[in-house]
Amino acid sequence: MSSLANWVMKKRLNAIIGVMAFGLIPVMFWLAAAILGLVVLRKGVKEGIPVLAWGCLPALVLWAVQGDATALLVLVDVMLLSYLLRSTMSWSWVLLAGSFLAVVSTLIQPLLMGDVLNMAVALIQKVLTSEGVDVPDRDIIFSQAVMAVSIFQVVIAIVSLFLARKWQAGLYNPGGLRTEFHQLRLPIPFSLVLGGMILIGESLGGSFSIFSQAAIPALVLPGLALIHGILAKKEIGIVGLIAFYLVGFFVLNMYFVNVLVTLCVIDSFVDIRSRIQGKASNSSDS
Repeated sequence: MSSLANWVMKKRLNAIIGVMAFGLIPVMFWLAAAILGLVVLRKGVKEGIPVLAWGCLPALVLWAVQGDATALLVLVDVMLLSYLLRSTMSWSWVLLAGSFLAVVSTLIQPLLMGDVLNMAVALIQKVLTSEGVDVPDRDIIFSQAVMAVSIFQVVIAIVSLFLARKWQAGLYNPGGLRTEFHQLRLPIPFSLVLGGMILIGESLGGSFSIFSQAAIPALVLPGLALIHGILAKKEIGIVGLIAFYLVGFFVLNMYFVNVLVTLCVIDSFVDIRSRIQGKASNSSDS
């Protein structure tokens, strides 16, 4: 994909062609968003606006034909988040903003994708009925579907932005994204805000649960970054990462997310990585 990134950055027309081409393919809209993110990260919003405008055309066509505005919303989210990352040089701000975008998205999803969401609700009700399970109230299923779609779209936008940043680092700053990810740590105020969102969502429930669901991904990613950073500092390598994910998914299972969230919050207050000596330091001390 580095060759694609290199081609896109040669001139604006290439970026427009790339965004429009991948935007026409429903399952590839994330790649179109990554191209837009690369343009904004490297050249700024002024250069990114024409690319966004042309990229929105196929997204609008898909929305009109299929009723699915996911591609359109992901493009807009990436535009906003890439501008924020370029301005602040902070993934913490991106994650916090992404959480709020997910919350705001739940307010507009029923307006933009009402037909698709209603089809999804009908399908879920049909499946639950065929399985002999008690079917929840339709409004509850609809609300859960709106939340799931909103969070999915923001997560895809952040993944696309990570890909864009990887391309940028590969072209102009090799290893830059790896260093940024290993050092990703939420400031205390950010952890408190996201923790407050979880508290609100879990306490009030119902439609307020979007606050907790939107905050969890923003806390999980720094938790993963902490583990990656520690393993890199200790020069444990790929074997350690494989072991970590195997334990997480198959041993901790449903508690894996809880562990990562807890680690993220603790790291915000005590900066765990600064308290761990690297392998090189240990060797020199001995």
